[in-house]
Amino acid sequence: MLLAGCVQDQSALQASAMAPTAEALALRRLQSRRFDTQDQRLLLQAAAGVMQDLGFAIDDARANAGLIVASKERDAVEAQQVAGQMLLVLLAALAKTQHQAVWDRDQRIRVAVVVTEAKDGHGCLARAAFQRVVTNTNNQVSRVETIEDPQIYRTFFDALAQSAFLEANEI
Repeated sequence: MLLAGCVQDQSALQASAMAPTAEALALRRLQSRRFDTQDQRLLLQAAAGVMQDLGFAIDDARANAGLIVASKERDAVEAQQVAGQMLLVLLAALAKTQHQAVWDRDQRIRVAVVVTEAKDGHGCLARAAFQRVVTNTNNQVSRVETIEDPQIYRTFFDALAQSAFLEANEI
């Protein structure tokens, strides 16, 4: 009987390990939008157009897989970070030691869009994931992070809805 109790606890533990967290579900909702079209290719074309309109360059497109990946480079220098590093250099000099100032320099913003048929068969589901990879003045990756700003996703999906409408109506 004791052994059977352990087996049940183990299976419950395994099931809970595979269950998505509330944060993961919220992020998926933020990153996903349903569209009333059955035409996945049209939605992918519209997504590619929106990405390019937002300054992204298409890195990879796999229409058969319903995937588009794009990126753009941006400056990542923040005045507060540079000022803090300069202060550390000054304090190190006063202490007769050295400090190599390092701060964020560049960032590559990436977006991946996946378009699939909705599970209920009515429309398509588009999921966009934005990420940023920040490189410092030593040419090292200092941060890799998923962008979770709701406004970025809202702006992207609003533009995608408008673009899909225009493409569908050949406007």
